[in-house]
This record gives sequence, C-alpha cells and structure tokens, in this order.
Amino acid sequence: MVHHWRKILLSLFLLSLSAAIFPFVACKKHMSNDNPLPTSYYPSIFMSSDNFVLYAIDPGTGKKNWEYSMPYDTFNVAHAFLYFKPSPLVYNDMVYQVAVSSDTIYKLNAKTGVLVKKMVLPGHTSVSYPGKFFTSMATPIADNGMIYLATTNDTLYVIDTGTAAIKWKYGAESPLLTAPVIYNGKVYIATSGGHVICLDKTGGPDASGNPTWDWPGKGATQQLSGAALPYFNSSPCVSAPYLYVGSASDSTLYCIGLVANHPSTLPDTGILRWTYKTLGNISSSPTAYAGMVIVGCNDFYVYCVDTQTASTRWKFYTNSQVNSSPIISNQVVYIGSYDYNLYALNIIDGHQKWRFASKGLIKSSPLPYNGN
Repeated sequence: MVHHWRKILLSLFLLSLSAAIFPFVACKKHMSNDNPLPTSYYPSIFMSSDNFVLYAIDPGTGKKNWEYSMPYDTFNVAHAFLYFKPSPLVYNDMVYQVAVSSDTIYKLNAKTGVLVKKMVLPGHTSVSYPGKFFTSMATPIADNGMIYLATTNDTLYVIDTGTAAIKWKYGAESPLLTAPVIYNGKVYIATSGGHVICLDKTGGPDASGNPTWDWPGKGATQQLSGAALPYFNSSPCVSAPYLYVGSASDSTLYCIGLVANHPSTLPDTGILRWTYKTLGNISSSPTAYAGMVIVGCNDFYVYCVDTQTASTRWKFYTNSQVNSSPIISNQVVYIGSYDYNLYALNIIDGHQKWRFASKGLIKSSPLPYNGN
C-alpha cells in the first residue's frame, strides 16, 4: 500500500535463502584475484530523502549500508520537495526509484547500491495531459517483470523492468495520485477524478481504449445516486470479492465489487456494495483482514468496519488526523498519527496495547519486521 509529505516509507528487502538445510554452503570457486566480488549489504531498509539521496539502512543496527546520490533536477527547483515523493520499489534484488519531474526511473542493485540502469521512458506523453515530464506521487508496484507506474499526468504505465519499454498505458482522464493494486490477473486503480478502474494486467485497455470496467461508469461525472464523485488520493485495498477505498472529499469509505455489472444502457461498471460515512476526509489507505477493513481518518479516529454489514466494529481516537495507513501483524494494528504517536492497537476490540511518542508528525506507514 501507495502519499505523504516528506515521506520516509520503509521498503524491506530480504535476501532469498536457498532450500539447503544449512544457511551457509561452502563451494569451490575459480575467480580472478584482481576481481573480487563486490561488497554486498543485506538485509536493508530503503528510504528516499529530500536531499536527493537514496539510503539503505541495516534494520538491526540502524547503520547505513550504502547510499546513492541522485542527480539534482534543475527543471523542478521550485518544487524540489516533490523530488522523492514515491518510495523506493524493491523487486528481484533491484531497487527502483522514480525521479518525480523527469522521464527516468533509476534501477540499482539492492545489495550493493550500484546503478544498473537509467530507465528513460520513451513516448511517455500522457493521453489527456501531454507534457515533457511525468510526475508521480505514488510508489510503483511490480509483477511478472513489469513495473506499474501511476502518474499525475493521468496515465498508468506498464514498463518492462529489463528493457524499459512501455508494454501498455491507460489514460484515466484525471491525475493518478495512488498506487495501483494487482489481483487475480487484473489491475485496479482509483483516480482523483472519482473513478475506480479495472484493467487486464497483461493487455491493459481494449482496442478502443476502454478498461474492463469503470465505477461509476466511463465518462460519468456523478454517481448513479446523483452524488458528486469522490476524490481518491489513497490506494485501494483488495480483499476478494471487494475493493475498499477512502475518499478525501466526502468523508466516505467505499466498498466496490470486483465483478462488473452489465446493464443494457451503461458501460460495464463495478458494483457499489456499500458506503461508510466518517466525520473527516480519508487520505489513509485501508487494510482488510478477516472480515474487517481498517482505515485512518482526518477526524482523528482509526476505524474498523465490518465488511459484510458496513457497521462499526470499533474506533480508536487519537489527538490529531490520521493519514498513515494501517499495517496488521500478529493480531495488532500499527498506525501513526499527526499527534506524534505511533499506536499499537488490538485488532479485535481496538484497545491500545502501547504507543510511542516521536518528535514529529507521523504520515508514513510503519513496517513490522523481526519483532521490531
């Protein structure tokens, strides 16, 4: 799950272990004495910074494994704080960092920090918002050798991690501020224009540029109920058979079916199953687990909603807005608040197990790993 100013969202990389009984296996190797193997650092937590540096940090000691200084982008000097809005993506032993105001993705070796390739995207001009550069606020995702990158020039790009070729793209007619989600051969993304879109993961839109389905319908300017379209700036969460996404404009959590409707007079559209009203806008990305969907809200609450009845199971009050997205581990919900606290909440009834006071706003999502 991808959103936060000066965001330091942690992305964990673990070296894949072999299937051997022992974790270390000695073997005879023939190699040149003057060409030693490069130093390899693992595991690492990867984070990007406003000083244009990508860091790899040891999760056990907090010491720096390596760092990589990104080139300074003179095109976007006035908006330099946006340079590393997306978090790093770790995939197949590589780290991918999107340069916000250019057409480049930097591909580095996750173990050593060595630059492998600058992936310059050819023909990236958007469908509805043409321009020299794309910008991206959401962390990309990867699957089956492809990177799925949502951009604010309205376009979702699917990029080959090896060749940097664009396999397909889709123009959503409004800026994309959230990371897409892949499930069961489909890609789902929510737009700032109030649409939730389903696309085929392999082929993208059809020959006419249409998605598999679009809620509340391709070209719709309002919901079927007549209500204004929501504004989505957080990533959706998929837990079959439903998708959940919160709105930053109408204080509503939406539950949408993954199977399209087929009315005779409308394009294929997802089915809205229920809505849940809060008292504040939602920029947190929801998390679904065991019949519950949990999300933070700007009304200072963390909500747990029953996925079948759309009723409140519990809610927990913090002292400020909650833009952080919840992470669940071992029956505990971890989430940060603008009240400077990191909270650990019991998933069953929402009672506080503990909290940790930091010295600033917590906007990013926590990452549980190895008991920490």
